[in-house]
Amino acid sequence: MSLTTQKVLLVDHSTRLMDQIFDLLNESSIPDMRVSTSLSFTEAKEKLGENQFALLIVRTPEGKQEYCEELIRLHAPGPVLVLLDNPSSSEIFRMLRAGASDVFDVDSVASGSQVFLAAIERLFSWSRVLEQNRFYREELEQSLSELKADQQAAYHIQRNMMPAEEIDICGIKARHLIAPSLYLSGDFVDVVPVDEDRVVFYLADVSGHGASSALVTVLLKNMTQGLVRDYRGASSDQLPSLSEVLQRINAELLETGVGKHLSMFLGAVDRSTGLLHYAVGGHHPMPLLSDTQGTRYLQGRGMPIGLFEQPIYDERVIELEWPFQITLFSDGILEVLPQKDMLSREEFVRAVVDNLRGAPPEKLKQSLMANFEGEAPDDIAIMTVVGQ
Repeated sequence: MSLTTQKVLLVDHSTRLMDQIFDLLNESSIPDMRVSTSLSFTEAKEKLGENQFALLIVRTPEGKQEYCEELIRLHAPGPVLVLLDNPSSSEIFRMLRAGASDVFDVDSVASGSQVFLAAIERLFSWSRVLEQNRFYREELEQSLSELKADQQAAYHIQRNMMPAEEIDICGIKARHLIAPSLYLSGDFVDVVPVDEDRVVFYLADVSGHGASSALVTVLLKNMTQGLVRDYRGASSDQLPSLSEVLQRINAELLETGVGKHLSMFLGAVDRSTGLLHYAVGGHHPMPLLSDTQGTRYLQGRGMPIGLFEQPIYDERVIELEWPFQITLFSDGILEVLPQKDMLSREEFVRAVVDNLRGAPPEKLKQSLMANFEGEAPDDIAIMTVVGQ
């Protein structure tokens, strides 16, 4: 980082004092110092508008304080040393209130030359700090601008990977909502038709949130494409094991070395058999199944994906009663509920879902967060899968 040349603007109506200050500055230890002079306030204003100076030294004749105050404002936030002839305390305070960095009596410049030089060197140090701060601020602003552009690009990529917010395929209607706590989300959903009768769907929640977690959702999207390829063309009795699919995702995630793990609920509805196949990879809360029997949590458990070399994933098959609704949440929803314990929160979620059957995810979110104020601490994902 290179700082601005150590330029001084000296404003005074007396060349005698200018020469005296020149001689003193030549004795200073400040390297590469260049001094520019001005004999009028008008000329000084022009020079301040056209150049950057490390230090402004200005002599204020009696009755001209307002001109000095204007120069101080023009040079702000740079340091200004003001010289006054026989100053009163009120004049000194006026200059300090206007933003002067230091004030000297003109007569003390020669009599206290060492004190004057020490003040000059101190103000130069101050100027260097200001310029360093400006440099770092500009660097930071540039970095933030580049980061914002990167995040916007990543946001559009992630949104384009998501399914449509409302899907109607194979007699299954799916709707979802993703509410990231930051610009990007670590929650991800997908709904993919396999053939005329079968639909695969999942909700995944990557640990943490933000850009690093969003990156894993991109990997997950690619990994699950293999699942769909395996399903297509296979008969019902040849369906690949969903727990084996989670095992495969676990192995591939560990191999990437990204240091992230995720929870996931993976389901497959087969309309021809009326069955729901599902596997659980550390997902909580479990999805809710609503039908004529009421609304209840599906059973099952399993280890998170991406933490263990040989995890165990629970896989189950249940017969569906049509019509039905499966409602999935990421665990971010539990963090915004007012209930003190987990059982009470889960029961509250179940009751809201049961009361709002058929409602869109946005309505579920509004009802669940009705008593919550502020920003959610974690991403929130909601998906409903309805068999018609």
